Amino acid sequence: MSEEQEILDGDLLWRRVNTKVPSMIRRDSVTQEELGPSSAAFKPHDDGTSVYVRRILDEHRVEPTGLSEDPHDSIWELEVKGVRDQDLDVVPDPWPPDVPEPEHPRHAAHALIVGWQGLSQNQIGKKAKELARQASCVHHPDGM
Repeated sequence: MSEEQEILDGDLLWRRVNTKVPSMIRRDSVTQEELGPSSAAFKPHDDGTSVYVRRILDEHRVEPTGLSEDPHDSIWELEVKGVRDQDLDVVPDPWPPDVPEPEHPRHAAHALIVGWQGLSQNQIGKKAKELARQASCVHHPDGM
């Protein structure tokens, strides 16, 4: 469908974060105001942390709301350089198998944050917390 594209330091990544999953969102302890994604939102699965390369999404005309069918998903953006500054990397993973709507153009932009292997849970937590800190909201279901 599309060949893999190099991911550049200046590229922006989008990460889906479900606002209805309490562990994925940081909240003010007093007001319960949403502060942003938690470190849990950036912790890896077995193959890495799933993200989408905005440049490729733009090429396929995929808007933030086209990244997910779940109305509770927010979309958070961070720069590849910030990921690589954490001694992690971002690698293309277009058209992953076993995904909903496998022909949706968003899958051309799929990538993985990798480099988590061999890290302690504490190290993973610190890196994930830093990625969450770097992220800025590009879409929120509640209009934040």
